[in-house]
Amino acid sequence: MEENKKEVKEEIKDEALAEEEVKETESKEEAKKEEKKEKKNKDKEKIAKLEADYAELKNEYLKVYAEMENTKRRINEQAIKDRKYASQKVVGELINPIDMLIKIVNMPSENPEVKNYQIGFQMIANQLLDVLKAEGLAHIESLGKEFDPKVMQAVETCESDEDNKVLKVMQEGYMYKDRVLRPAMVVVGKKKQEVKEENKEEVM
Repeated sequence: MEENKKEVKEEIKDEALAEEEVKETESKEEAKKEEKKEKKNKDKEKIAKLEADYAELKNEYLKVYAEMENTKRRINEQAIKDRKYASQKVVGELINPIDMLIKIVNMPSENPEVKNYQIGFQMIANQLLDVLKAEGLAHIESLGKEFDPKVMQAVETCESDEDNKVLKVMQEGYMYKDRVLRPAMVVVGKKKQEVKEENKEEVM
């Protein structure tokens, strides 16, 4: 009987030990699972942070790249513009003396010697104008044309049947390529009623 009791006790002890081992094993496995889960969550957080950092860096790069491209484009456009209008200052400075030269050669004279000089000066003026035209100078046609405030400046209005037409050119105007180098100074025709109204306004 005692031997049977011992065997039973030992069996119970063994079962208890086995149960403890099973629990311990389960506990270790659970701990491992938790550890893996925690590691996985940390990895996910790291990946999310890296992705966010990458997105931010990418945005910064794209901004800097866009700014560089815009700067490059502006520099190129400015360089093209500078080349296009490189002669504007020189052409503008030559216009007044050439105008004076043209006025001199067009002055009436009975003296044959003076007339010969005028012919020579006319040739020089024409040559100079040809050189400037090759650089982009163009005469603004004004006389008899519709008044255009973009390229003309009205210095006076005069009563006329032709409303808003240029009756007289006081100073010739010139374009340099697509820019107004000097507006034409003109006298503009206005109908009688409009001229009277303008005079009333001046008096008031």
